[in-house]
Amino acid sequence: MNALPSSIEADPGPGASPRVSKMDIRHLVFDMSVSHDLKANGVYNVARQVAAEQTAAGETARLIFLREEGQVAPTEPSLDLQVLPLEGRKVLGRRVSINADILQAMTAGCSGQTFFHIHTARQPLLLQITAYLRELSIPYGITVHGRYSHAFDRHNNPTYRLTALYLQHVERRVLEGARFVQGLSAVECRLIRSIAPRARVEHVSNAAYSSRFEGHPIRPGRTVPSSRFPTFGYLGRYEIQHKGLDLLIAGFAAYRNAGGCGVLELVGSGPAREEIAAQAQTFGVAKYVTIDAPRFGAEKARALAAWDYFVMPSRFEGVPIGALEAGLAGLPLILSAETGLREQLADFRAGFGIEALSPEAVAYAFHQAECCSAEQWSDMSGAAYHMALSVGDWTKIAAQLVALYRGA
Repeated sequence: MNALPSSIEADPGPGASPRVSKMDIRHLVFDMSVSHDLKANGVYNVARQVAAEQTAAGETARLIFLREEGQVAPTEPSLDLQVLPLEGRKVLGRRVSINADILQAMTAGCSGQTFFHIHTARQPLLLQITAYLRELSIPYGITVHGRYSHAFDRHNNPTYRLTALYLQHVERRVLEGARFVQGLSAVECRLIRSIAPRARVEHVSNAAYSSRFEGHPIRPGRTVPSSRFPTFGYLGRYEIQHKGLDLLIAGFAAYRNAGGCGVLELVGSGPAREEIAAQAQTFGVAKYVTIDAPRFGAEKARALAAWDYFVMPSRFEGVPIGALEAGLAGLPLILSAETGLREQLADFRAGFGIEALSPEAVAYAFHQAECCSAEQWSDMSGAAYHMALSVGDWTKIAAQLVALYRGA
């Protein structure tokens, strides 16, 4: 099939610079069939934020949501949203093909200005979708969103050999055929390059604020620890393996049993809430642990303002926005290397790194945090704010992505 026309408009005349056409950007998001409110789905929120920024900047940006049957469809009155059913063949309960009419609906009206930004990885449908885009000469980029990290350890050695083989011998072709692959952290960029050496990998982080929509975040006025110091907080999905919440509860119990006096508060969504509560009961620390429902907007801000530290011992991650939001709120951070933020954490001295994925390492980080003086806590609070500020602004990130779409 012939290539689509160029994205540069007609020559405006001698001495003038060619005028670049408005882009037709299509953000493709997969419904991963998890039982979480979409407001708590990081991948969906990232695609939604970037699309809104690009629309406000004058591009045409659409959110295409591929939805499994029975899942709740999003509503985005301020965005161009296309919801399509995920229909096609399944093998062992996993969808491995998508019907031709869905592919045609996704690409209807495409032109030389069209670019597909695909927000997923480790996904069998990518082979068929990207082959179809190449047939139509439509370029695409991929954001992995941390979906490779569970298959490799922090030294890039495979932990799930079959998954690693699939990525290195099958999905690698999808990555190397992309105009670019976005890694959210330097750690993720190195991992992607180890899977697909010929892919163009670009480091473009997540963010927690928009200078276009919100302005420059003001540093929180709070400069002293809480009256309940130390209060440790977690905000995110209740995904036990993914977020390391078993390590969090076991580590907190070890810390308390060794004389620690802090409390732990969790805020999130998902069916594992009762299992986490049962773990706290088993370890004998239930009266020191609060496990609450998700909070958004002003309620979330109040929760962050009541804590002294934000803790996230994730096993695999793609730069969690919750940690960046906590940093902007002035909370010192306690993070595993797998969050992708450990390098910045160390550079800014914005908190404590969890040195290993073990309860003992979590407990040690808690003890370090408890031993901080009010002055040390205040210094880390300011450092966490500046760290989160430095990681990224959605307005600049969206513009950087548009430049990559254009092949810059």
